[in-house]
Amino acid sequence: MERLTVGRISKPQGVGGEVKIAPLTDDVKRFGALKRVFIRGEEFAVVKTRISPNGVFVKLQGIDSRDQAEALRDEEIQIDRTDAVKLPKDRYFIVDIIGCDVYAGDKVVGRLVDVLQHGAADVYVVNTARGSAMFPAINRILLDVDVENKKIILDAQAFDDLAIYSE
Repeated sequence: MERLTVGRISKPQGVGGEVKIAPLTDDVKRFGALKRVFIRGEEFAVVKTRISPNGVFVKLQGIDSRDQAEALRDEEIQIDRTDAVKLPKDRYFIVDIIGCDVYAGDKVVGRLVDVLQHGAADVYVVNTARGSAMFPAINRILLDVDVENKKIILDAQAFDDLAIYSE
């Protein structure tokens, strides 16, 4: 079964085994619906979830002490893909677009290797013959994202205007 990473355990919270999660998702409310998660391949039932302005806190079955919670620090929280939320049209899981061939018009530019999330728009990083190219994932440049065929089509002029290369 394929799994998606939805967060990382940042630290223990309190003495009863609760952990604080650094979410890797657009909507932290999604954690409230989780019934089970996987950490290092091991399945854990979610006993309780608290979402507050200070973060997302989760109590996992079998993690009952601060020491047990500390042992999970920096571990990824994963879910089965079947438990993932349904995405709206034109939204994609990053794991699904990494590795896509990127085209400017009908010409292959390279392969998507990373997605940076630091501001108003994601930034796609593509390995090209000229080196690494970065560009914002905005409607002006993205014409089509075909996850099934691992293909991203860009507006060639917008790509030429907006791409920044590092060699």
